[in-house]
Amino acid sequence: MHFEFSPAERAFAEEVRSFLRAHPPETFPIDGMDAGYGSGAHSRPFLRALADQGWLSLTWPRAYGGQERPLTHKLLLFEELAAAAAPFGPLAGCDQTAEGIIRYGSEHLRREVLPRIARGDATFWQGFSEPDAGSDLLSLKTEAARHGDEYVIRGHKIWSSHAGISSYGLVLARTGPAARRSQGLSMFVVDNATPGMDIRPIRSLTGEVYHYEVFLDEVRVPAECLLGKEGEGFTQLLRGLDTDRFWGRFYKAPMLRRVLDELVRHANETTRNGVPLARDSAIRRRLASLATEIEAVRLLFYRIGWMLQEGLPTPYETALCKVMADELGQAVAAFGMEMLGLYAPLTQDSRSAKLRGSIQHLYQTSMGQTIAGGTSEVLRSTVATRGLGLPSEPRVRD
Repeated sequence: MHFEFSPAERAFAEEVRSFLRAHPPETFPIDGMDAGYGSGAHSRPFLRALADQGWLSLTWPRAYGGQERPLTHKLLLFEELAAAAAPFGPLAGCDQTAEGIIRYGSEHLRREVLPRIARGDATFWQGFSEPDAGSDLLSLKTEAARHGDEYVIRGHKIWSSHAGISSYGLVLARTGPAARRSQGLSMFVVDNATPGMDIRPIRSLTGEVYHYEVFLDEVRVPAECLLGKEGEGFTQLLRGLDTDRFWGRFYKAPMLRRVLDELVRHANETTRNGVPLARDSAIRRRLASLATEIEAVRLLFYRIGWMLQEGLPTPYETALCKVMADELGQAVAAFGMEMLGLYAPLTQDSRSAKLRGSIQHLYQTSMGQTIAGGTSEVLRSTVATRGLGLPSEPRVRD
């Protein structure tokens, strides 16, 4: 792994920064909330602006309309967008779905859906979790039965991000009820406009809507919307969750560095009892410690990016980095609340709010991030077994 960007990579990063200067992120309308992961709010207009640059198909094969650019260009794109607080919330889901369709999709999906993704006209939600199947997804009960050229899906999904404002869902369902739990699952691309879809919002702590629950009542899906073959869904799920943990958290480090820079400016510009906060030794030590941890997380994520580019396996690395990124995000938000004191709970609509109320929003949204995409407890077990070679069942002490 090289610790220096090439001239072409530096030129691309500057190209992205020039785009952001010409298209200020704050001028784009928002159609979905910022959940604090680092990708900003959900904005279809901003997604289309990225599409106009050809950046939604940046690393795709040319056969599917892509540019076949190296993975590092996508890393730089995500990092620069996060550093600028751009509203690129739908981008990671679009990118992961496109990879799934390119790898597993039918010619119908490649012909119909990939061009829509490239134009910024299609966004996606994940239909994995269910009320009784969260960390243990093999317990899911949603079923899909083949009837001629269609599958009929019945079930209930929950905690599906952006489901109510997306175009398609990736729905995991059981197609082989008699098979072993891991061998009877299949993945479908389901159009949100399909009859039988009932999508209901779930209000978050901030009062906004990020998650939805989805009821599928006799939803008929063309057989060509199956990803791969029947029974391959668990393999696709594992690959998808692994990349989701990476791409869903890669941009957290640059976002947290931006937040930390705001806290540093606040400490330099704010006095308490006539003394700048920046002269408080406890605050200085904590800011320096958080800055160190942010740089460490950023480097670890770039290492995984290099491993992915080289085709190396990442059996536990994404789990490790997700835990670190999510818990660091909670730590930055909690310290920000402590540092702002009585002003901390004020929202952006308050005239007295500090830092536009962004810290309290980050604090509330960060709470669920050690659950979403795999709980920290489960992922620590992954690191223990796959990374350290420890037994899967610890001995219970008397």
